[in-house]
Amino acid sequence: GLLRPLIDQDLSVVFYDLTTIRSEGLSEQVGDVRQYGMANEGLIARQFMLGVVQTAEGLPIYHEVFDGNTAETRTLLPTLSKVL
Repeated sequence: GLLRPLIDQDLSVVFYDLTTIRSEGLSEQVGDVRQYGMANEGLIARQFMLGVVQTAEGLPIYHEVFDGNTAETRTLLPTLSKVL
């Protein structure tokens, strides 16, 4: 991983959380990560996704923003490979 040499923490156990963040408005921006996808409430909503990796002690060490229509299962291994 790219970050492992820079972190002086034990990374044998890390936690990964991915959450959807809903967005209102209809404007379109170049490179916009806000896409229509399944929100946590079970609704289709315009959103983006935020993934955070934390140490076992809860120290956040990495985050990544994903398009709102990204399948959660496709984010775990690529994200961890960047950290570990």
